[in-house]
Amino acid sequence: MSAPSLEVVEALRARGLVQAEIPAPTFEESHRPWFVSLLSGAAGWLAGILLLVFIGITFKPDDSATLIVLGLVAMGGAWAMYRAESDNSFLSQLALSLSIAGQISLAIGLLKDTNSELLVAMVLLVLQLGVLAVMPDRTARTIAALFASIAWTYVVRFAIFPQSDWDDWFAPAHEGRFGGAGAVIGWLATWAPLVGFSAWMVNREREWMSKPLRSHLRPALSGVLITVAMGGFATEPLVMAALGPGRMGVDLGWWSLFPLLSIALAAFAAWCAFRLRNLGLLGLAIAAALVHLGRFYYLFGTSLLWKSGIMLGMGLLLIAAAWLLRKRMLAEDAR
Repeated sequence: MSAPSLEVVEALRARGLVQAEIPAPTFEESHRPWFVSLLSGAAGWLAGILLLVFIGITFKPDDSATLIVLGLVAMGGAWAMYRAESDNSFLSQLALSLSIAGQISLAIGLLKDTNSELLVAMVLLVLQLGVLAVMPDRTARTIAALFASIAWTYVVRFAIFPQSDWDDWFAPAHEGRFGGAGAVIGWLATWAPLVGFSAWMVNREREWMSKPLRSHLRPALSGVLITVAMGGFATEPLVMAALGPGRMGVDLGWWSLFPLLSIALAAFAAWCAFRLRNLGLLGLAIAAALVHLGRFYYLFGTSLLWKSGIMLGMGLLLIAAAWLLRKRMLAEDAR
């Protein structure tokens, strides 16, 4: 660790922001140019794909046992590469490609003869949580948390709307286990746990960042926030209308609330990213909010006056929120 970095850590300890017994983190400096890292990472993925093609041609896996064994071996090899690599882009990306391929092979082997969509979603959720807990790499953990969050949305979806009609994959029928209220209950059951987890983690960042568990919690929080920012549309009853120009022009009604709620989810993810000082995640959340806004604007067949009024109202609310936030910050600085 460099001298300035050590001074910062000691200052944080003196103010009680970092527990004294926690060892000082190490900051490894890498002098590899970004384009070299990019090419090394791409080469890792290419090597992983070629290796998988070779395994497929050689072993011709077609039964569940073989697929499970190959999946476990691939994931074990990825784990070993993650443990062995030291700032090596080629090896880390090769490990990531093997890990994902191993997860796919293991999932197919476990679910090959399964006809229950709910069981598929539940198994994938458990599998991704296992990867999140075991894989010793931040990127792999973040992707696992992202996939686990996506699997959770489908666990709720198939629990409320049990059906096998793939034509209605994105647009479940309004008659589920809870009748016409199924869409609202499903939306709340999907996003309330993820939003609650994110808010709790952000508000207690100082506590868990001072503990060894931060190496798992930070990627988990990033993966959940990516899902919250981008995945809101997947639980909208009218999402199929956004997947084709021929379905646009839906009459404005109470179903219009769902795209607005997707914007709210993206805004919440942006707020969390701002609190976490994660500029990349903040930019992604803002882009997702703009996509949700564009879908809302073009999806519903109402007059331009109504659309302009809605956008004007949202703008005024955002200005008011910014004013209140600035006032609060000035009050805190005055103390």
